[in-house]
Amino acid sequence: MPPALTLILSHADHSASGLFNAHGNGDLKSTQRHVALSRLQMTGQLRDAVPDTVSPFHKWFRKDGQDTSFSAYMDSFHQWVFPYELIKPLIQGSETVARLHDNLLNSRDAVDRDLGAALECVASETSRKHQFFQLHAPLRLLVKALEFNNAQGLAASPPVQLYIAQSLLTDLPGPLQGDVPAPALIRNVGRGDIYSSSVWLGTEPTYTPLHRDPNPNLFCQLCSSKVVRLLPPDAGLGLYNSIQMRLRQSGNSRMRSTEMMEGGEREMLHSAVWGNKTATADAQEVRLRAGDSLFIPKGWWHSVKSERSDGHLNGSVNWWFR
Repeated sequence: MPPALTLILSHADHSASGLFNAHGNGDLKSTQRHVALSRLQMTGQLRDAVPDTVSPFHKWFRKDGQDTSFSAYMDSFHQWVFPYELIKPLIQGSETVARLHDNLLNSRDAVDRDLGAALECVASETSRKHQFFQLHAPLRLLVKALEFNNAQGLAASPPVQLYIAQSLLTDLPGPLQGDVPAPALIRNVGRGDIYSSSVWLGTEPTYTPLHRDPNPNLFCQLCSSKVVRLLPPDAGLGLYNSIQMRLRQSGNSRMRSTEMMEGGEREMLHSAVWGNKTATADAQEVRLRAGDSLFIPKGWWHSVKSERSDGHLNGSVNWWFR
């Protein structure tokens, strides 16, 4: 197995055991050598640099037993508009979106009725070719989807799958931007250049297919948990190209495109990464809890999904830097 270029930083454990290489040990010097290959220069003191960004996120959320929801602090931002992705399953689960749509349209609240109107194009779509939709709507839509999922439970049908995916941190309202300063870990290495940054907020299950980033990536888990599977550059490229050849197409591995989010490409990417042990013999798996951060070097392929699928809130943030 090739040496890992992944770096885990645990909010709960800042000791050297929070850093590990492919063999799962706490060999900090070995890890530093591997990370240096990606021009990330580590020092022991920088291990404590990520929590200064993760900690302020606690004001965004509150715990409800084992689950997490938005705190009262977020109430004043409910009308801020975000880019959403909505998955409407082709078979079981499509009726769930229709029920949310109807509930909103029948609300006594005019704002909720407007949200229902925003879902009209999704609810009325009858083509079996489409299951991935993109729309812009206020944060309140996610709040309502979470309430809907919580009320219906899993007994009736799968939850509404709504995701604020790859929304730029620079597009957040000023106070929320102030809650998420770039970690010292990436401000003080390389050029100190933050290429881009995103927030990810949605109902579980959340999922991002296999892809690679054009720059190193620091990924921080805010609430609930996610699983990341990573492949070395050559292995990931080989797997991705083999799928494109089988589909007789040429995809873009660095864009969150419609093609990778629905239909044959989505199904084949998911099966190859999460269901085919032979195809991912070189893969490494990392589980991130709230407060954990993961460094993903440039060129490494990865797929990310939530551990749970029960319709509750999941949140992450990341920075691409160079």
